[in-house]
Amino acid sequence: MFGPIRAVAIDDEPSHLLAITTGLTASGIPCTGYWYDRDANELRPPPAEGGHPFLRLILMDLNLAEQAGIPDAATLCSGVMDVLKQIVAKDGGPYLLVFWTLVGTRVSEVANLLYERLEPVEGIPCPISVLELPKRPFIVSDPKQEDWKTALREFHTELHKNIPQLQQTLMTVLTNNPTLNTLTSWESRSADAAGLAVNEIYACAKDDAAEPAKRTESIQKVLAKIAVAASGQKPASISPSRALDAGMIDILIDQFGTSVEDAQYQRLVKDALGPTIEGKVAFQDDGRMFAALNTFFHIDKEVRAAKTWDRGVVIPAIPPLDDKILGFAAQQLVATEFLFNDGFFPGAQRAEIAALWETVKTRAAVVLIELGADCDHAQDKARTRRYLVGLEVPVSCSKLMYSPKNNSLRNGSLQLLGPWNINGQIVHLLVSCRRFWAWQGENPPPAANVKYRLRTSIVNKLLHHYSVWSSRPGIVEFR
Repeated sequence: MFGPIRAVAIDDEPSHLLAITTGLTASGIPCTGYWYDRDANELRPPPAEGGHPFLRLILMDLNLAEQAGIPDAATLCSGVMDVLKQIVAKDGGPYLLVFWTLVGTRVSEVANLLYERLEPVEGIPCPISVLELPKRPFIVSDPKQEDWKTALREFHTELHKNIPQLQQTLMTVLTNNPTLNTLTSWESRSADAAGLAVNEIYACAKDDAAEPAKRTESIQKVLAKIAVAASGQKPASISPSRALDAGMIDILIDQFGTSVEDAQYQRLVKDALGPTIEGKVAFQDDGRMFAALNTFFHIDKEVRAAKTWDRGVVIPAIPPLDDKILGFAAQQLVATEFLFNDGFFPGAQRAEIAALWETVKTRAAVVLIELGADCDHAQDKARTRRYLVGLEVPVSCSKLMYSPKNNSLRNGSLQLLGPWNINGQIVHLLVSCRRFWAWQGENPPPAANVKYRLRTSIVNKLLHHYSVWSSRPGIVEFR
């Protein structure tokens, strides 16, 4: 309810766990503490099933099992991996692992073993950096008082004497990786932006209801009014969550922009990215990386709740959307609308082109792209739904997209998108702005599935080209 867990601390000694969680909180980092029960070899409370997907910081005791002497690195690594498998989600992102420990001589050895085993063997993302934080300077002696309340007060008094030094030490360690700091700062700014938007809603509610006891009801009315204003009363009644998001998203973006001029944030980003931006950015495999970045920026693959007539959805032109429903033979368009066959190429290339066409037969896919106006989807009124016809072309077959004479696409109505990584296959999407399909039904089209959804900027680009293509002027002239 109050946001994802982004920082955790793990220790087998409750007093040590209290010290580090208090130090993190004093540093402005909300932290969840897990006590490692040595008797049961379990974390308490039990972590969420599947781990935490948004962890950015893990502080843990290196010797959770409290083995005597200085244990060997392999034994320590085994215990660390057992904990990381419970708290780090397999689809998680970058995180910093800090060992809060008395056996610092083993940190580098354990780190090397983690990089060898954690991700390759267990499928758990490795930390982007492994650091050490000495525990000894911040351990508080056991209270001398026997009364529980008095002893606890004595413990907290001594603990808070160490907080300024612990806070300073923590910040020194945590600023060791400027790149991770940039990412976490960006996440924090987005949370701050959402918080500012919520505060503005509360301010409006206070204007409506002077009595504090009535403000909850007023907040409900403000949120309802935003949803109705954004989507209309009927669509908001059917799907209030979508309607509220439609109204709030622009406010969130504006609030997010207010913090970009923060001096600390600008300095942090400059330190992290400045040298890289100034030079040429090169990846180990530019093609694959560009496809991954295009996929991230251009399409949304989280479509479990998407309907087949939502804005920008891409659905396959296969049964139950057969030729009778579509009104045309989808597969015939591959050779007549989108790609050049071997007849267009010189004789010396025809064998190669024929082989590419065999690949096209099994791996290219005709799709339909929903292309409604944004306001139509916001109001969700009954209307004719438009779908442009497109073709997913494997990048290995991209030669077939271009004329061997002038390197142009098959016709002027085509728009080339991508490359994207779709289910492990890198593809381009060719979209025809002169071939479309209309759906008049009261329910969403009976497509096999929603493959993915184009982001707003891409839908708007297609809409622009579609409108320009559909409004080409023609004149009668004599020469």
